[in-house]
Formats: sequence, C-alpha cells, structure tokens
Amino acid sequence: MGCLDHWHPVLLSKKLKRKPVAIRLCGTDVVLFRTRSGQVAALEDICPHRRMRLSLGSVVGERLRCMYHGWTFDCEGAGESPATPKLYACAKQYDILEKHHAIWVKSAGSEAAFPAFEIDGYHNVCNLQHQAQAPLELVVDNFCEIEHTPTTHAFFGYPLERMHEVQVDFQPTERTVRVVNRGPRKRISWFLRAVLGIGRNDQFRDEWTTYFSPVYSEYDHWWQDPQSGAESRVRFRLYIFFVPRDDHETTIFTFAFTKSRYWGPAGGARLLGWLMRRKLDYELRLDVRILDGLADKNPHVEGMKLSRFDKVLGLNRERINRIYRGYGLGTAAGRPNYQVDQVDSHADGATDTQCH
Repeated sequence: MGCLDHWHPVLLSKKLKRKPVAIRLCGTDVVLFRTRSGQVAALEDICPHRRMRLSLGSVVGERLRCMYHGWTFDCEGAGESPATPKLYACAKQYDILEKHHAIWVKSAGSEAAFPAFEIDGYHNVCNLQHQAQAPLELVVDNFCEIEHTPTTHAFFGYPLERMHEVQVDFQPTERTVRVVNRGPRKRISWFLRAVLGIGRNDQFRDEWTTYFSPVYSEYDHWWQDPQSGAESRVRFRLYIFFVPRDDHETTIFTFAFTKSRYWGPAGGARLLGWLMRRKLDYELRLDVRILDGLADKNPHVEGMKLSRFDKVLGLNRERINRIYRGYGLGTAAGRPNYQVDQVDSHADGATDTQCH
C-alpha cells in the first residue's frame, strides 16, 4: 500500500458547501464537491480535456462543471462535452466518505480499513484543522513526546522543574506504538481544577497509541490521585491525524471527545464545550508555532542528540516507512530505515544515542 491508499481526513464537513474545494494530499491535487442532493465526491483536480483545474469550476445539479469549456463530470468521474456529445471523457475518481463531521478520501478500490474511533460514552466537543509548515515525520515527532510540554504548552503536560520525575514507558507492536506517561501535573487555575475535578495531589496521565494506516494517534488525558487511584471528573480522548499535503507541509486534524462524571446530558460537556474548544485550539496552535519555527526541517534524525523521551522517533519512522508508505523493511525507494539505538543509559535519565 502507498500513502494515498489509506483513509485520510482532508476537510471538515462544514467547509464543503456549494462551491468545489481544492485540497492537496500526499502531493496530489484533488477537488471535492457536494452535489445538490448532498452527495460528496472527489476527483483529480485536472480536467482531462485541456488540464484546467476543476476546483475553479462550479457545481451544477449533480455534476461538476469545468469553467474552461463547460465539460461536466459526475461523482464517478464520467464526463460529458456539450460541444461533442458523443465524446467519452473520464476524470480520475477517489473513494470518499463523510464521517465524524469530516470528509475522508483514499485511492479508489484500495482495501484499507477505516480508522476505528472508540468513543462509546464520550461526547464530541469539537473538530479542528491546523496547518504546519513541516514534513510528516517532524509533525509526528512533536505530538509523540511530552518533553516539550513544559515550555510549549499552557495546560497539558508537566512542569519543567519536575520533568525528571516523569515516568515514560514504550510499548511497541508490529503495527502500533503505545507510550504511557505519568508524573506531577502543571499548575492549573483554581477554576479549571474545579471544572475538571482535579485534586490537589493528582498526577497528570498522558497515554497514546499511534497507528500508521493512516498516521494518527489516539490520546487519553486525565488526572489521577497516585495514592487512592481516584480520577478527575473529566477525561479527554483525542484522535489526531497527521495528513501530509506534500513533503513540506502537513495538515493536523483533531477530533476531540470528553467523558464526564457530572450529571446531565454529556456530563455537562455541552455547557462547557466553548471553553474546551478554545483551550484545545490554543494548545494546538502552540504546537504549530513550534513546528513552523524549526531551524532544520530535514526529517532524518542523524546528528541529533536525543533524550530518554525520544525513543519513539525511531519506532514511528520505521512504521511510517513500512506500513504507511509501503517501502518494506530496510532501505527502499531511496529512503533509509530510521532507527534509534540506545547504547548507554545514565543515572540522571540522559542517554547517548546513535541514529541510523
């Protein structure tokens, strides 16, 4: 399987209205459109006649009309020419779904399974879309380690002066990478502590599993008393998809859910949804700012001095190559097999590493 063979979120549903929308996925230009009856479709964004961008056209009934010569195409890509009615034309079509308030696309006929959302008992707070000026690997790097949270984030994560107390555990399988973190929480305002039901001595729990068809992570965030095991009243579950527009830019789609032990529909999440959406959007914009500010955006890890939290970089890269890009094991298609080997561990938690 190649990159385009996996289901990717490419646009939030609310952004696809009466006009066609151009998107870029893995270096390929695609046009999305919604017909008058509400059906969604995805075609290659180029007219087979004279190579005009179909996304500059318009939707007429159940068809997409090219603005250049008026040729029209249905949801399957079958084209008609008003000047030459018997002429057959076909635009490349992509499989498309509208689910979780988003538009999802993959190559026509590929057998990739749709990503599983385990959200029974959870309420959808919001869905967000952000752009990062960085390649896929570097975006995944940022979202799959917590060492940056003290200096980057305002809400989630751990305090810088106590990062040495944070425990991290890596649990890789052939197709996933799971990371479990726990440690002292950041200082949080009394208002948010009261709203979320966070105890004075609670630790922050940050656990996620990264999948690679497509590349996305399922995150669980909550606070817990290390002695009694009592949890905060509100838990967050986030599904964050890392969708490469090309080799230099990545779209980040966040599907945010909460579970609450408060009384009422969705545990009061509807009443506080505006606050949670605002906080999550702010935290994600902080991530984007960091990614945009990287001095070197080469996705290779050679030459980096890595810490005990960075083992995940090599684990993720190997699976991105093998599962997502379909390169197989070792060097393929000119891409190296990324691996981070820990060769020496120190008492203070630092590690010496070699990167291949």
